[in-house]
Amino acid sequence: MHSIKHFLLLFIICTCCVLTAFVNVVSQSPSNSTQTPIAASVDPSPLNTKGDVSYIGSAACKECHRDQHQSWLQTTHSRSMAKVSAEDSLTVGEFHHEPSNSKYEVFVENDQLVHRETQLDPSGKPISETEHPILYTIGSGTHGKGYIYRDELIFGQSPISWYQETGTWDMSPGYDMPFHPGFGRKLNRECFFCHVGQIDRQNENPNAFTILEEVIGCERCHGPGELHAEKHQGINDLTAIDSSIPDLTIANPATLPREQSEAICQQCHLQAAGKASRAGKDEWDFRPGQRLTDYRIDYQYRLGDDSMKVVGHVEQLHQSKCYQGTQNLTCITCHDPHRAVEPSKAMDHYRSICLHCHENQSCGEPLEKRISLVDNHCSKCHMPQKGSEVPHTAFSHHRIGIHSDQDQSSQVIAGLTPVLNTSGIDPSALERCEALAKFQVMQEEPGAPQFRDYGMDAARALIQLKNAGKDDSDSNTVLALLANSQQQPAIAQELAEEVADREKTPNRAKIEAVRLLAQLAYQRRDYPQAVQHYQQLTSYTQEPVDHFFLGICQQNAGNSKAAIAALTRTVELAPNYVDAHRLLSAILEKNGQPTEAKKHADLATRHEARLRTLGNRPQ
Repeated sequence: MHSIKHFLLLFIICTCCVLTAFVNVVSQSPSNSTQTPIAASVDPSPLNTKGDVSYIGSAACKECHRDQHQSWLQTTHSRSMAKVSAEDSLTVGEFHHEPSNSKYEVFVENDQLVHRETQLDPSGKPISETEHPILYTIGSGTHGKGYIYRDELIFGQSPISWYQETGTWDMSPGYDMPFHPGFGRKLNRECFFCHVGQIDRQNENPNAFTILEEVIGCERCHGPGELHAEKHQGINDLTAIDSSIPDLTIANPATLPREQSEAICQQCHLQAAGKASRAGKDEWDFRPGQRLTDYRIDYQYRLGDDSMKVVGHVEQLHQSKCYQGTQNLTCITCHDPHRAVEPSKAMDHYRSICLHCHENQSCGEPLEKRISLVDNHCSKCHMPQKGSEVPHTAFSHHRIGIHSDQDQSSQVIAGLTPVLNTSGIDPSALERCEALAKFQVMQEEPGAPQFRDYGMDAARALIQLKNAGKDDSDSNTVLALLANSQQQPAIAQELAEEVADREKTPNRAKIEAVRLLAQLAYQRRDYPQAVQHYQQLTSYTQEPVDHFFLGICQQNAGNSKAAIAALTRTVELAPNYVDAHRLLSAILEKNGQPTEAKKHADLATRHEARLRTLGNRPQ
């Protein structure tokens, strides 16, 4: 058996260059972790935090709580995602995206909304078309909407979005560039965590699942309703219930201790620099009334002066003196999930909240100046609008205070630190989560000098945990990837096999372990073994590169028919995969199909010319 301790000595020699993404990928939004200590609560936790209490769906809640349901319908949570409607089908159009030289069309066919991408050659002639019927819109529509399709069991994102403020179609966030994934971005269950109410996690495959409730409904904030419905079954007049007696069958964010109340909002609105799920936990297991840190740890960047780089709303709020000076200020102080504030009344609404603690004379600026500059709107000065990564949108800065234009981006990042209070968590669990978060950050910023030691740090921590018998499949998979990146294939093989054998369902750890085993078999030219692993992998996912290597291995194992099928699927998923077209052409030619071989040879030549032209364009 190979020595894991010996691997650490070899690992320290050079910086990691990791090949495959594994740990949860999230939007970056780091910040300050300074918090007022949370007072311990003597109130018992809601009974519906227990794992055996079932969800019943918002439709069942509505039967008794009609007023609350009607008010919820006015909020953006009720529009977080939706099946495509006739209204969506009215907005058709087309545009040309100059940076990628692609044409996009939105049209209705057979009563279905369809998005089409046409890749053009340098002369403007079509090379390939990809189109998908759209099943869902994602986003409330306040700023815009994204669009979701489904290919077999896997969900994917359309490369184009509708922007409400400009009334135009444009590229989705992150796609406005020469080289983008087109329809190639697949969405796993983590991508839907903040947009849908409930999913059916069949067989634990993060890529294949069923959406049970499309919107952020009652139970995402109040927890599963089975006990509550049973308790009140047959009671038609809710006013007859004594509201002075706490109802522990349901979670009420307004009566929970601040840490647990905020966790309900933080499950979606905390988007930090990096995060890691706790061992054996999934963020979908979180239930209102629990601590979010029992399921995942979110991290922010610590700067060289030991301050925090502040970006996300949660971290910004925690940095506010208003927050630190009271136990009462929290998310729902300003954001009532059952009340949508009319834009014309927003200033008075939010100003009245400020005046609960502050007097009108508290501001250092004279009233006349406040009125002339910001119409005496407190938040315009103390929570100014800041640009966002989403095109055509801006969001309020949630650090309540005096703002300057000082930019922290040039400050040196010295490490990661948890965003939330982690007191009471076992130190070894924290070491594990920080190691996984460092691995994630290192992958998202490959080659960044400030993260050059993160691979070594992660390996050291995970090896110590393994030697102490505190390892798990997630940590072993990351350790295997780190070993492989440091040219330690035997150790990587041993770790990946351990994970693949241990995990009986295709969870994230097993999928990445199988992918690594397939790569290792391919590298040592054990093509029959590689075929087995790639066949298993492509039954779990729909990534073009996996189908491509399956095709190579099938051909090298002597099965041309299977190779043609795998490579054909590759170019269906990624029409501009030049190497797949070339290899497919060669195999078809060898197998007596010259017409099809020429078609793919021509496609390879035209796609290569297109990609070369895009690469030479000014950025």
